[in-house]
Amino acid sequence: MRRSKKITGILSVLLLCSVLTGCNRQARDKLLRVFIDGVPTEQEEKPVIAGEKEKKETKMKTALPQAPTQFFHQPFLENQCGSCHDTKFSQKIVSQGKELCFSCHDDFAKDKKVVHYPVSEGACGDCHDPHQSPNKFILKKPIPEICFTCHAEEEIRAIPVHEGQNMCTDCHDAHASNEEKLLK
Repeated sequence: MRRSKKITGILSVLLLCSVLTGCNRQARDKLLRVFIDGVPTEQEEKPVIAGEKEKKETKMKTALPQAPTQFFHQPFLENQCGSCHDTKFSQKIVSQGKELCFSCHDDFAKDKKVVHYPVSEGACGDCHDPHQSPNKFILKKPIPEICFTCHAEEEIRAIPVHEGQNMCTDCHDAHASNEEKLLK
């Protein structure tokens, strides 16, 4: 009986601590470090952001393994979940499609003659991850792989001007253009 009261007390304290820290990662990690050794500090865990050139070294001047480069959507990086979500703790999105994206980003397609289908449909999430990605522009897949999700690779590669080309965006705008076939 006494043992079950002790276990109940410990579980109550842990539940109270988790409720108090909520989704705040810094508070949760600080609390975890009280009970568990080895929980990394914010400095030890900071992601490598594209463009940063910092390299950490040990006292022996041996470089630590580099974390993979990540690209982040700025509101996600700054923990501004409420910019897109109903609340910081909700998965519900405040609006859908291009209304959501163009509430922060300029509507770069409004004055263009040719608009890429996903852009015209407000399907930004077909190509872009809303949080983070190892690919530039927070693309879900690297170029040209992302392009071949919809466009038939065999047909595209069969066009003579595409021979030896791998970066579709060297010639084509991925969103909108005043030229046919989204040419730049």
